[in-house]
Amino acid sequence: MDRSVTRPVPAVILLALTAAGCGSGSGGDQKPRETPVRPTVAASRTPARTPGFPQAADGKNVRACHDGSCEILVTKRTKIPLDPRFGFKTFSFDPSDSTWRYTYPIGGSGRLKWLEPPYSGSWVGPTGKQQLVMTVVASDGSKAVISLRPGK
Repeated sequence: MDRSVTRPVPAVILLALTAAGCGSGSGGDQKPRETPVRPTVAASRTPARTPGFPQAADGKNVRACHDGSCEILVTKRTKIPLDPRFGFKTFSFDPSDSTWRYTYPIGGSGRLKWLEPPYSGSWVGPTGKQQLVMTVVASDGSKAVISLRPGK
């Protein structure tokens, strides 16, 4: 004789099973609700314009610098021929380290590097005849636009 007794299931257990999606009755076969994923649409704002690398007025023509007045693009260490009145035997600029290098006709050499913007400064050669204002207009490490002009 089977004496199994059917006991009523407490309401708390039924509520827990129903909430978890288990058990019988309405909603028991439903998948758990997922929050719908909505594709994000980028705002239709135009991005802020970033200026491109500036054009050099004299292109890559280093001979334009002979009189101490030019704006050129350099892509490697470039020797710049200057009029002797500036007092330099050789003069060059290297975009990889933004350094101006020079030698004097009477011997000796040096280098200059401005560490703070606007990357501009002036230099008077050993003869003191003519000041030269040197500016790094733009640089990205592989190329630079540099400007030279006579000072006062």
